Amino acid sequence: MLSISPILRRLLQRDAAAPDARASLDPEEAHALWSAVLDGALPELELGALLAAFAIGGESPAELLGLHRALAARQPRFAPALARPVISIPVYGLLRGEAAFSVLLAMFLRRFDVPVVLHGPLDAPCGPSAPALLREMGVLPCATLPEADRELHATGVAFVPVQLLSPALGDLLALRTRLGTTNPAHLAAHALDPGAMGAVRLAMCVAGTPSERVAALLPAAGAQSLLLAWPASAPGCNLAWRPRITRISEDGETLVFEAEHGDRPPAFDLPEAAQLVPWMRSVLERRAPAPPPLVNIAAACVHAAGAAPDLMQAKAVVALQSGRLAA
Repeated sequence: MLSISPILRRLLQRDAAAPDARASLDPEEAHALWSAVLDGALPELELGALLAAFAIGGESPAELLGLHRALAARQPRFAPALARPVISIPVYGLLRGEAAFSVLLAMFLRRFDVPVVLHGPLDAPCGPSAPALLREMGVLPCATLPEADRELHATGVAFVPVQLLSPALGDLLALRTRLGTTNPAHLAAHALDPGAMGAVRLAMCVAGTPSERVAALLPAAGAQSLLLAWPASAPGCNLAWRPRITRISEDGETLVFEAEHGDRPPAFDLPEAAQLVPWMRSVLERRAPAPPPLVNIAAACVHAAGAAPDLMQAKAVVALQSGRLAA
């Protein structure tokens, strides 16, 4: 078993309000540490102490990058032969309202022939889980990666349980129930390209919350991503206000849509919990208008997936299909 006493002493010396680079791990040190965690080489007591140290001092971008690289090196390869890149949506309970938002976006994107993989645990810390909502839409969790391949080809949407991608990551996430808080795995999972399929990774964050650290991880993680960033005044991940949408690639970061300010009246009144699924169905079946933020986010995804040659055409296509003028 591995002893990490020197690492723990370093991590516990730092102050989250005034980070000291000398007390943080560089990407190589973090990669070695998290590789040991994922390989089961760290005793349970030391693992609990490590997660507590990160809960107190936070995680630096380099430490999250090390975890991301360790995860990427240990997941099975999954490469469905599709006409265009997949949009990957992580659903790990990091943000309030994440499950309903992600499911509605995934099902809405089928209208534009954009394939979507959702990945995460089968349960949720509160409210309905993404798999439960997908079941209401006729989509069941995949039992194997070949089944996910078939679902993507047949329906364009697949939910891949995190245990299929990395049992060790699933175990880290499950510690939330015992420890009562998220840990670095919840953040690193947002940058994960499931199965190394070359997906466009969609990540979400809210200012002033731990999820904000995802924004610093994505550029270093490589490949192409869409970052949805809501202001601190927004009540979690929702469709009442449009987030700031940026596209991140090897060429840098490009602003797609600016955020709507949380002090404005919401663009849409979210339904009560009992009406959530019926309302989602009505939007998907075109019996109710799609919220404007959903239209904007879908346009960004359509363009990123290559289903439209440029953003202007993506906005026009999605707006026409949604019965709304392009923003």
